Amino acid sequence: MSFLNAPEPSERRGLLTAVCVVLVLAGGLVAFTLGAGGAMSSDSCRPGDESFLCTSTGQNFAFWFPLGGWIAAIILGALCVTRLDRRRRSRWFGVAVGAAVFLVIVVIDWLVISG
Repeated sequence: MSFLNAPEPSERRGLLTAVCVVLVLAGGLVAFTLGAGGAMSSDSCRPGDESFLCTSTGQNFAFWFPLGGWIAAIILGALCVTRLDRRRRSRWFGVAVGAAVFLVIVVIDWLVISG
């Protein structure tokens, strides 16, 4: 049996699973906190204020965008992990893809909230 076809040790598979679970839970906490904080940041809006965050659409966007991005990051990361696993390549790239997608979502939401 060649080195490329050898099954991965269970310790490494367990490490990947543990890292994914921790990242999913931490990402969920960040997404909910950022969403709730983003929606609450419209408290400083005055009547007649026309900024995007002062509208009901802006408040809904500020709350739901990080949560939707969190779910999208989980789905894209899982798809990358399964595809890379079938091709016998490192599945850690899938974890990095999910983290990068979520980071982009968080930055976009932060810019909407602050601007």
